[in-house]
Amino acid sequence: MINIDVIDREFKEYVKSYDMENKDIFLKYEHTFEVVKVMELLCKKMNLNEEQTSLAKTIAYFHDLGRFEQLRSTNTYRDDLMDHAEYGADLLIKEDYINKFSIDEKYYQVIEKAVRHHNKLDVVGDISKDEELYVKLIRDADKIDIYRVIVKFFECNFIVEPTEINLIDFFNHKAIDKKNIKNKSDSLLCQLAFVYDLNYQESIDALKEYKYYQKFVDSINVSEQLKETFNKVKEEVYKYLNIEEC
Repeated sequence: MINIDVIDREFKEYVKSYDMENKDIFLKYEHTFEVVKVMELLCKKMNLNEEQTSLAKTIAYFHDLGRFEQLRSTNTYRDDLMDHAEYGADLLIKEDYINKFSIDEKYYQVIEKAVRHHNKLDVVGDISKDEELYVKLIRDADKIDIYRVIVKFFECNFIVEPTEINLIDFFNHKAIDKKNIKNKSDSLLCQLAFVYDLNYQESIDALKEYKYYQKFVDSINVSEQLKETFNKVKEEVYKYLNIEEC
């Protein structure tokens, strides 16, 4: 079994070398614990057993390990400069940092795959059915809390015309490729479209219970000329999620 108390202690030990006065680093520290909470809720909703829940929560602790070094090294969240998921997976497995957490080696492979794939547009490669559960769970838990983070820390503006290809993908219920992002409205569409990549009904249910998505949508500043476009976007995604507008 996995000892979550050890995971928690060693995670806190790892981040001690980073500057918690840096708001972006603190944001990711806080985000990690919130994702652990979301993961625990998803595991409960899906009736996973104690071993499965402990493994899923461990992955939640590990998923953004690479963010801290990314922020220190590049001072950005840009994965094209330094892919935080790849760095985190390599740190754990190739550099054997995972040894500090007293985890049975039988879990190493699924942990590596879940961490490495959590930020990718699509999940590709050799992933077993058992591994797929954890890969999908961390992708969902991460996305759910991202909406809380955006509302708390960022200003959201939909004031320039979004790129046509991104609107097309959005209305086709497709996740938006970051390579197609040209402006801040594209970035918002990308974030709004995260829900199309949620893998489980339990994840959608949790998102709605937290009301993070609704708060995110309500926080967006929309220019007068784009209100009609934005209202169509909102109507489409609320219909997809089965959210009734107040």
